[in-house]
Amino acid sequence: MKQVLIVDDEPELLLSIKSGFEHTGHFRVLTAENGRDALDLLDRNKIDLVVTDLRMPVMDGIELLSVMSESFPEVPHLVMTAFSNPMIDKQLKKAGTLNVLEKPLDIEALELAISKALDVHEEQSRSLFGLSLSSFLQMVAMEEKTVHIKVFQPSGRNGSLFFREGELIDAEVDHLTGDPAALEMLSWEDTRVSMKEFPSPPPGTKMQSELLPLLFAAAKNEDERGHEEEFSSPLETARQELARLNKAEQQEQPQPAAPPNHTTGGNMGIKDLLKKMADEMDGVLAIQVTGMDGITLALHNPTGADVEAFSAKFAMVMKLVEKSVDSLKGLGDLEENLVQTKNAWISTRFITPQHYIGIAVSREGTLGNMRLVAQNYIEHLRKLLTTKPE
Repeated sequence: MKQVLIVDDEPELLLSIKSGFEHTGHFRVLTAENGRDALDLLDRNKIDLVVTDLRMPVMDGIELLSVMSESFPEVPHLVMTAFSNPMIDKQLKKAGTLNVLEKPLDIEALELAISKALDVHEEQSRSLFGLSLSSFLQMVAMEEKTVHIKVFQPSGRNGSLFFREGELIDAEVDHLTGDPAALEMLSWEDTRVSMKEFPSPPPGTKMQSELLPLLFAAAKNEDERGHEEEFSSPLETARQELARLNKAEQQEQPQPAAPPNHTTGGNMGIKDLLKKMADEMDGVLAIQVTGMDGITLALHNPTGADVEAFSAKFAMVMKLVEKSVDSLKGLGDLEENLVQTKNAWISTRFITPQHYIGIAVSREGTLGNMRLVAQNYIEHLRKLLTTKPE
């Protein structure tokens, strides 16, 4: 059974993934809450694949990948993150990341991505038996083979090279043919090939150059690209872009996290409304409005209950449930997510696509009453959240 290491600083997420994979029985899962712990597990175990978050304490995901590229280059990896953009994705894939997964994601999607990544890595390991494409082509030439070689890139692109008695007579990829097509394929990384003989190749050749000069030209191009990139590796570029995103996020956060004496009139209206809702419900433990970024906008907590999990944790739950409901065609939009504990009901429902209301009532309270009151006030809350202050 393949061993997969999941690295994330959310213990609840790790527990959920491990529990889900135990039920399927397809992988054995090890978990770590930061990059440093992950490296300890890599030292002590045979790991077939690493799936890592980017933003973590102690050692983040990019630093983990940097160390892995030196100490564990044979271990493939995926990245799962809620904080990415096309530039970060591109740099991570240039650094060898097989796929970048957007959080939150459900167990089925993660299992499928892991299975695909393991298959791709196994194919890459088998193909060329550790040889580069240029070395493989030299062997074909030395053995004077007459073959059609199909070259595949991890992104899905593919091309063809045609040999007649060891002589390269044609190359095709996309709209390119001849020398440009061969040079394009020789610039690809992590290629795999298939090869079949063909009995009667065309008599002429479309190539302007023989194989050896093409290999020299490809090596020169690779060397020039290396000099251009040596001062800024893909992972360093990804790190800089992630730092920029972090800074932008920190600059945007102070407004919703402002202290009570700076709360806007709209938010004060929401707090008053939550208190009014609580007065009409039985057994209210806590009621709050939270953004999908996990930041609480307004809270009424008459019992002083510990409601920390109402924020970021339930934002993730709402995203996962909405995504699961969307995948079941014909059921309509998500209206309510209901959690039953030993002592309470916890109801969460969207007010806007960016905000949800969370209500916790004791089991002595009436579930129907809670739902009715919430439905009566949801439109009023939506207006308060979408109306811009004067």
